Amino acid sequence: MLIRNFAIEVLIYAVLVVSYFFVVLRFLGEPLKKLFTDNLTLYAFAALVLIVVQGAVLELITSFLVGRLGLERLE
Repeated sequence: MLIRNFAIEVLIYAVLVVSYFFVVLRFLGEPLKKLFTDNLTLYAFAALVLIVVQGAVLELITSFLVGRLGLERLE
């Protein structure tokens, strides 16, 4: 049971991360590339903000989906 719940949670994370990657690549790829060439410090700050927001949002979505599926959290 524990292995099945873990596998489902990893699958949910994988789908969300791949989706996030393509969304960011499509909508933020060019602006981030321009920011990288124009202002490296601001780019670094923007990248850190994106990383933190990504982690928080992925955790919220995964927690919601795991709760709705009735799976136990692995904490």
